[in-house]
Amino acid sequence: MKVLLKLILFVGMISLVGGKETSADISLQSQIDAVPAGGTLKLAAGTYQEPIVLKKPIVLTGEKGAILKVCNAKPAITIKGENVTVKGIQILSCKQDKSSAAVKISGKNHQLEDITLKIRKSGINLENVEQTNFRNIRLSGYGKGNGFELWESHHNTFEEIKIDHVQDGFYMEDSHYNTFSGNAISDSRYGLHVMFSDYITAKNNRSTRNYTGAMVMGTNYSVIADNQLLENNQNVNAQGLLLFDVHDSTINHNRISDNRVGMFIEDSSGNEITGNEIAANFIGTQMNRIEKNVIEGNAFISNVNDFQATDAANNTIQNNYWDAAMKLDTDGDGKSNLPHSADPFFLNLARETPPYQLFFQHPGMTLLQKLLKSPEHLLVTDQEPLMNNDLNNQQQPEQKQTIFWVICLAMIIVSLLLIYFGRKRN
Repeated sequence: MKVLLKLILFVGMISLVGGKETSADISLQSQIDAVPAGGTLKLAAGTYQEPIVLKKPIVLTGEKGAILKVCNAKPAITIKGENVTVKGIQILSCKQDKSSAAVKISGKNHQLEDITLKIRKSGINLENVEQTNFRNIRLSGYGKGNGFELWESHHNTFEEIKIDHVQDGFYMEDSHYNTFSGNAISDSRYGLHVMFSDYITAKNNRSTRNYTGAMVMGTNYSVIADNQLLENNQNVNAQGLLLFDVHDSTINHNRISDNRVGMFIEDSSGNEITGNEIAANFIGTQMNRIEKNVIEGNAFISNVNDFQATDAANNTIQNNYWDAAMKLDTDGDGKSNLPHSADPFFLNLARETPPYQLFFQHPGMTLLQKLLKSPEHLLVTDQEPLMNNDLNNQQQPEQKQTIFWVICLAMIIVSLLLIYFGRKRN
């Protein structure tokens, strides 16, 4: 009897020890695999150092403080199949990270939201992804990879995403019908980079302090509207908005301000460029080899040079507001009876002889420009400029207005002091 009792106790101890080892060996991937389709796995706060694969319709959500930190050649998260949801997770990469992207996605109908990424290479890579939503994502990098990469991915939406210090905020190629709304990209190379992708919609985005706010190349039937492209002047070739090989698209109600070149358009046709505020850029707009575009109702304010165009044919340029224009309205229709021409004389001269830039706005250069006017085919002429700027977004920020008045007041005080002390010496 005693022998039998000892045998039972011995077997029980072995089972207990074995059970504890099994529990300790349960990996995060095993927990994910155990969740049934349609189920939810909630990650407790803590750091998980295991790459995971989600390939069935489940919800993976994290408590505050749930962190994935993977330091190997695999992405922290790989998503496949359909109807996968990931939210509330922080993803960190490390110096030893050799993966091409922190998150790799394929399939369709996924949902990613409330995610924070700190990356050393690329952030989220989409390949053959459709009808997937990305919302409220914060992504910060070290300038070595793109924030989002889209390859042959269609009908996806990107909303309320903040990206900084990456190569391109959003890079897409052969990806159609994608929508970008309410996103902010800063301190990167290109904010939005579109390549050979049609029916793109970019609205209410903010792109600041990049080399180029938005570079749109090889696209048709796209909409670039209500965006703010500001302070993109970190490079000698910087632009607020670059349109190359863009056709039959709509570019309207954007605020393009404080860039080196506000808007550069080349090899493009059939576009409607209307209602944009182009302000305080070194060059407001440059155009080359364009035709059949409508440029109407825009406001050109405080640019060093408003407009330059070469090889431009059959474009409709009318009813824009030019703060540098001489205006006279004899019939009260709100349009000036005096045509306004933008002469690229100085820009052409400086391009041929760069040191001439030192004489910008010199009285002698201004006189020379009037005497040696550019040929007619280089002039951009608005036959009926607007008398007033009716755009709602043309007001300067309060801070800039304050600075302006402080400078004016300082100049007045200095002038009065000079007059006072000058008289006193006499």
